[in-house]
Amino acid sequence: MKKAQKTRSQSAPSPRRPPPLHQGTLDEALARLGLRDVPTKRMFGGLCYYAANRPFAILLGEDLALKLPAEELRAACARGDGRVFNPGGGDFLMREYLVLSEQALMDEERVDAYVQASHQFISGQGPEDEGGLAYDDLLKGREELYRRGKS
Repeated sequence: MKKAQKTRSQSAPSPRRPPPLHQGTLDEALARLGLRDVPTKRMFGGLCYYAANRPFAILLGEDLALKLPAEELRAACARGDGRVFNPGGGDFLMREYLVLSEQALMDEERVDAYVQASHQFISGQGPEDEGGLAYDDLLKGREELYRRGKS
């Protein structure tokens, strides 16, 4: 018995995904801040922006999330400028990321301040008198904990 050959019908190329909702807002802030050639990569179903090969911003659905030092993130939440990033809902929280509120997103100065703070934090250029930890400090601390655990 002869097998029937299946023919693949050529379908039209699938349309490109629309840009994330707040991509224009983030791109405009980066331009105002003079941050050029910021690498991006599709990740987690969204779009991540990188500084020093590490993500500092995530665009996912209706959210613009920025990675900030814990103290700054808590202060931003207390001011009503955003909430802790909870991609997909449920129990999973990305505690170090702030999702900007609609109010904050309508204020270019606030958006710029948060984007700059996030970019500086991740690229290790944050203010030193802040009293907090820079991202590299956190990595060094984690590496030290791993070394202690192995011995």
